[in-house]
Amino acid sequence: MSAQEYRLIIVSGPTREWIDPVRFLSNASSGRTGWHLATHGKDYFREVTYISGPVADRFQKVAGVTNIQVETTADMARAVQNEVGDRAVLIMAAAPADYTPEQLSPHKIKKSDNENITLKLKPTTDILKSLIPISTELKSFYRIGFAAETENIEDYAGRKLQEKNLDFICANAVYQSQTGFGDTENTLIVFDRSLTAHIIGPDDKETLARKLIDYLIHNLSL
Repeated sequence: MSAQEYRLIIVSGPTREWIDPVRFLSNASSGRTGWHLATHGKDYFREVTYISGPVADRFQKVAGVTNIQVETTADMARAVQNEVGDRAVLIMAAAPADYTPEQLSPHKIKKSDNENITLKLKPTTDILKSLIPISTELKSFYRIGFAAETENIEDYAGRKLQEKNLDFICANAVYQSQTGFGDTENTLIVFDRSLTAHIIGPDDKETLARKLIDYLIHNLSL
């Protein structure tokens, strides 16, 4: 069986969780790596779906693939759940917000010089965990996650791999120079189910994406 018999689903970029009409919670994910993964992946897979959060114009769409743009983590979760299926490879390279405000203020929250503001948050949907019940009913559905960590990379990445029932997880140390969100270069530590580590990089993100796609095709026996 080859990669040409599989669909590739790439999820990329941040999400936004709105506080009021002018403010939101988000992060510095650029979507660059996901965009390069989709661009390179279309040369190998039967078809590619690229789901992206709010990113710069150049990373919003990939030519020759199905493009889906989302804003919130709930939007992203629905899009992913709608796209998964048999003979598919999902690479969750996105950085969705982990929390969302309990209530959206209908009006701009005014600044007060003498008053602190308490913002109550609730967890968003864990997209990869939400796929566990679905994945048991699918044939040849592979899941690859990403983990941006500031410490104890192997421990935290390994825990996420097991809790979310992933085939691989790609970890990177966002505290190191030029390896975090928004940077043009990165290093990935790819863990398989046995927690064997394979290091890719440091490389520019285009080269990194190409090497990761090649590694996954070989190690998933596609």
